[in-house]
Amino acid sequence: MKARFSRFRLHLAALLVALGAALLAGPASAAPCTGICFTPGDYSITTLHKGLLRNYLVHVPASYTGQKAVPLLLDFHGFSKDASNERQWSGQLAESDKRGFIVVWPNGVSLSWNAYGCCFLGDALNIDDVSFNRAVITAMKGYANIDADRVFVTGISNGGGMAQRMACEAADLVRASVSVSYPLNRPSCAPAKPISMWEIAGTADGTISYAGNNAPLGLPNDLAGIPLGVQGARESLAAWKAILGCSDELYREQLPDGTHYAGSRFEEYRSCNGGVRTGLVTIANGEHVLYNGYTELGSNPDKAPIDVAPYIWDHFFNL
Repeated sequence: MKARFSRFRLHLAALLVALGAALLAGPASAAPCTGICFTPGDYSITTLHKGLLRNYLVHVPASYTGQKAVPLLLDFHGFSKDASNERQWSGQLAESDKRGFIVVWPNGVSLSWNAYGCCFLGDALNIDDVSFNRAVITAMKGYANIDADRVFVTGISNGGGMAQRMACEAADLVRASVSVSYPLNRPSCAPAKPISMWEIAGTADGTISYAGNNAPLGLPNDLAGIPLGVQGARESLAAWKAILGCSDELYREQLPDGTHYAGSRFEEYRSCNGGVRTGLVTIANGEHVLYNGYTELGSNPDKAPIDVAPYIWDHFFNL
């Protein structure tokens, strides 16, 4: 039987989720789907959330049978990009097929997310993206046999900021989070429970400064969705250390140099409340987009001495 639902059935299923989420929500522990059940393939779901039509893409790997609970990953696109773009470049599609997890690429409103201090209409209009993404997780537990203890989030740039915000405001649903090229961007937050959080950042990032910066001319750091000033990556790590009550002991590891990344390193606090971890992967000379193979606008595909997607699963989401 074909894996793909008809467009009508997909949209009908999504509206049922939006209008009657309680009927489709999965039980507290993972169980085989008994309602509208995904099979291996690719899906586009459009749903109504808080008066807005929202969309997300889903990939169910060929290994999925529905009998065994599998991890779920939400992978957020950057500002001015969309779910299809993140699906193409992040590497998580290939990792899904390799490792057997289900991956979702949500779409932000007007190609943006309401992260802390960024970006565009998502931020300026205070779109409730946290509740939307929480609803996506709930819906996916109805569509598939999801391991509720292995729900993860990641994203790049503005999407990395969304991953940071989900760590702060959805820790009851999310086990761990990795942000690529975006800091927490606030002094603190209050997760519902301890959550593991990491950032991957490049020292030559000309969009979101690794060192951080203040807005010029006395302007606000967040000017109507434009991040004129941002927290530095190391300041963000210090904030997460405090949030999670970590000890001062910091593990350090040098990364392969690659072609021109000498000095790249991984640092991590491993003694934190609830046994969680938090850390920072610093890509020396790394720019804003750190996905190897990314060639939009003629850019060099050599972005980092690590491949971000497999590195995330080997080092962070291997829980």
